[in-house]
Amino acid sequence: MTTSPEEKALLADAYEINKKRKEWDSADTTAAIQHGLAEARASRSIKSRRGKWITVLSAVSLAVAVILFASLGDFGQQRLTSSESEVHWGKLEPFRELLRRDQESATLTSALNHNYVQPLDQTVTMGKYTFTLDALMADENRVILLYSAQTDTPSGVYSIENTKLMDASTGHVIDNGSINGIRFSDQNHVLRGRTTFDRNRSRPLPEKLNFEFQLSSAVSDRLEDGKVKEKEKEQEDNSQERKYEFSQKMNVIVALDPKFSIPKTEIIPVNQMFKFGEYEVLIADVEISPLVTQVRLDYDPKQQLDYEKESFISDIIQPLEIVTTSKNGDQTTLSRNGGRGTGDGMIYSFSSNFLDEPESIILKMRGKPGKVYEKEEDAAKDQFEIKIK
Repeated sequence: MTTSPEEKALLADAYEINKKRKEWDSADTTAAIQHGLAEARASRSIKSRRGKWITVLSAVSLAVAVILFASLGDFGQQRLTSSESEVHWGKLEPFRELLRRDQESATLTSALNHNYVQPLDQTVTMGKYTFTLDALMADENRVILLYSAQTDTPSGVYSIENTKLMDASTGHVIDNGSINGIRFSDQNHVLRGRTTFDRNRSRPLPEKLNFEFQLSSAVSDRLEDGKVKEKEKEQEDNSQERKYEFSQKMNVIVALDPKFSIPKTEIIPVNQMFKFGEYEVLIADVEISPLVTQVRLDYDPKQQLDYEKESFISDIIQPLEIVTTSKNGDQTTLSRNGGRGTGDGMIYSFSSNFLDEPESIILKMRGKPGKVYEKEEDAAKDQFEIKIK
C-alpha cells in the first residue's frame, strides 16, 4: 500500500512523541501543542481558505491526540469525573483501563451505567490481522465503537487507519472518525481502543452500519547474518521515522439496536453576547445528547471578519470545560474533545453525562468579557463561567 507523505509525517511525529512521553509533564505537553498550532498558523497565508486551516488543525490533532490522550495517563486523568462512579463493564472488562486514560471517560461511564451500549463480538480476519468489534453506542449526533485488534507479528498492531463509517444500506459516508483512547497490552499485543464518529442528526439513524478501516503494524528491523544492520537502524533513528505496513481494507457490518433510534437530544438556548475588545461573540445554545455535548458560538455578522481575524477569535475565545452537578451533589467534569467551523462561528464538542440527568450545568470559558487580549496565553490565564442549567 502506498502511504502519502502527510501520513508518513504524522506517523513519524506520533512515534517521536510516544518515545518522549515519559519525559514530559503536563506543562511541557501543553507547550508542545501550542507550539505546533502556532507554527501551523504562521505557515498559512492571509488568502488561505477556512478549509485549509481546519485541515492543518486536524492533522496536528490526529498526530498529537492519538499518543497524548492514550499514553499520558496522568495528564488525561486531570479531566476525568471528580467522583468515581460505578461502571458496569460486564464482558467489556478488558476496556476498563480506557476509563482512566480516555477523555470520553464521562461519556463511557454514563452510557455503561444506563445500559446505553450494544455489546458485540464480531470478528474479521484479513491475512495476519484480526479485528473484533466489541461494542458500540449511538445517538443522533455520534457513534462510538469499542474494538480490539491483534496480529502475529512481534511488534503487534500499531494503530487503526483510514477509518470510515457508512450506512450499510445506501453506502452514504457518515464520517471518517477520530481515534482516541488507544492502549497497548504488554502481554499479548492486543490493541484496544475507541473510535468516535460524528453524524448529522438531520438524517435518520441507519438500521445497519458498515465500518471500514485498515490496521497498521511496525515493520521489524531487517536482519543480515543474524545481526541488525546497525547503520540502517541508526539512520532510521536519526530521521525519526519508522517503517509501517498496512492490512488490506477490512469491513464489519452491524445491525443497530433499535433503542438508539429513540431521540434523546435536548437543546438549551443561551443567547448571551460577550464582547472582547472590538469583537463580539454570541454563546448561542448548548445541545446535549447521550454521547456528546455541543456548544455553539456565533460571531457578529456585522463585523465582516476576514479569515485571519476569525482565526484569532477562535484562538482567544473558546470554551474550556463543562461541570455538571447531580441531584446528590456529585460533580462531573466534561472534557472538550473537538471543534469545527460553521461559517458563522464555531461548534465545540465535549463528553456527556446527559443520561445521568444533571441538575446543574456550568460552562467555563477562556478569557474575560470586556478585556482585550494580545496573546492566546494571556487569555488562557483568565476564565469566566456561564450557567447553562
